[in-house]
Amino acid sequence: MKRTRYHILVALAGGPLHGAEIRRRVEEQSRGSVTLYPAMLYGSLEELTQAGWIGEASPDTDQDQPRWRFYSLTPTGTRELGEETVRLEALVARARANLGAVAG
Repeated sequence: MKRTRYHILVALAGGPLHGAEIRRRVEEQSRGSVTLYPAMLYGSLEELTQAGWIGEASPDTDQDQPRWRFYSLTPTGTRELGEETVRLEALVARARANLGAVAG
C-alpha cells in the first residue's frame, strides 16, 4: 500500500474528517515527515474512494460547512487498514530481530 494511502486511512480510523483536517492529522501523526499537498491529498482521496476504501460522510459536528466534503472509512477500508497494519508490524518485528542479530 502506498504510504500516503496508509496515513490517510489511519487518520480516518478516528472518524469522519474533511480534507484539510485529514492533511493536518497526517502531518501530526507522522511528526511532520509526511506533508500532503492538495493535489496529492485529493488525488489520493479520489483513488481511495474509487477503490471503495473510503466514502463521503456526514460530519458529526454542528458546523454548517456546505463546501466541505467529509470522508470516512468503509468496512473494506477498515479491513485493508487492519491487514496493512499487521503486515507492517511483522516487518518491524523482522527488522528488530535482524538489527538485534547484527548488534549482538
